[in-house]
Amino acid sequence: METSEPSKKNYSFFHSKKEIKQYEIWNVEWRNNPDNIQLVVIVQSNYLNNAKHFSYIVCPLVVIDNHRFWILRLYAGVKGFGEYEILIDQITTVSGEALVEKVDELSDKQRIQLRRNLGIVLGFTI
Repeated sequence: METSEPSKKNYSFFHSKKEIKQYEIWNVEWRNNPDNIQLVVIVQSNYLNNAKHFSYIVCPLVVIDNHRFWILRLYAGVKGFGEYEILIDQITTVSGEALVEKVDELSDKQRIQLRRNLGIVLGFTI
């Protein structure tokens, strides 16, 4: 009996059909591991999102930690998941194929705070 190897996903030329927008919170298959689903917030502009680019700039979310530093962390309550913090200083990219499903989006107040904190951390003025 012949056994087949599990197929590996090829993220390099993925073209997303998903409607992904800035400030949405998504479940993501973290580091190409289907057993490791994490939450992220999309931080790249809708200009790239609308172009269906194959990778997305995101900030990961973690369960709230008591040792907060307001510039590097931003509180976000996520519907159905609980209270989380956005890790402003952990900006990374993920493939559109790794984005599993949209679970929530940031409020207007959180969007302004996220933009402010990203600007401070990256040295940009808003």
